[in-house]
Amino acid sequence: MRLLLIKLLFLSLLSSPTFAQDSSQYGFIQDSNYRSLCRALAEKNASQCGFIQENDLRSMCRAITNKDASQCGFINNSDQRSMCRALTVSR
Repeated sequence: MRLLLIKLLFLSLLSSPTFAQDSSQYGFIQDSNYRSLCRALAEKNASQCGFIQENDLRSMCRAITNKDASQCGFINNSDQRSMCRALTVSR
């Protein structure tokens, strides 16, 4: 289920040209890991990734916000690792 949520989150981020910058929306996210991920991606601030307790999600967050595919190598889940690498490719 979590992998599906992650995929949906990133697919929605890829399909929109800009990120919403409304910080009031973060409070509606119940899961603290996803709240931090959302904040990091919206603000393009990798320091927010440090608040994520789930290792794979934290590595993906750092990889995407810093555009650093080397962080994807720390992800254990092969689907997440592949998605991470795809999302950090320079476009």
